[in-house]
Amino acid sequence: MNVVVVYGTQFGTTHKLARTIGAALEPEHSVRVLDAREASDLAAAGVDLLFVGAPTQMHGLRLLVRPFLDGLAEHGFAGVPAAAFDTRMEGPKERTGAQSDVIASHLERAGCRLVAPPESFVVAEFQGPLADGEDARATAWARSVVERLVAPAEG
Repeated sequence: MNVVVVYGTQFGTTHKLARTIGAALEPEHSVRVLDAREASDLAAAGVDLLFVGAPTQMHGLRLLVRPFLDGLAEHGFAGVPAAAFDTRMEGPKERTGAQSDVIASHLERAGCRLVAPPESFVVAEFQGPLADGEDARATAWARSVVERLVAPAEG
């Protein structure tokens, strides 16, 4: 399976998380981890699963992957299985915001098929790092997303 993980980052924490997600799926799958700026011209051809993530900043008003998301339909991503993730401070979404929800909405509007609910990963402080245990949780989550996608085909 060809997996692409696209991320936006300011302080590097979401980049680290994107790499963790990618590493969780290698070597069983071909994985590319791309900064959203590098992925702006990415075409859907050959992409079997798309992960998109960004940090939650300004209560979710600043979306670092917006240019990539805005081009999804134009680049043929309709029907591509996808999952959304973010990094954010601990607390209820009503207080912190959650970019994963915003990203998931963009993915759906572009015609992508969400294969998992949006997921948030907690940072210990505003500029990172990830809170204890979040790397392991991200690894398990990434693998579970792939299992959800593969399981119906095997049944």
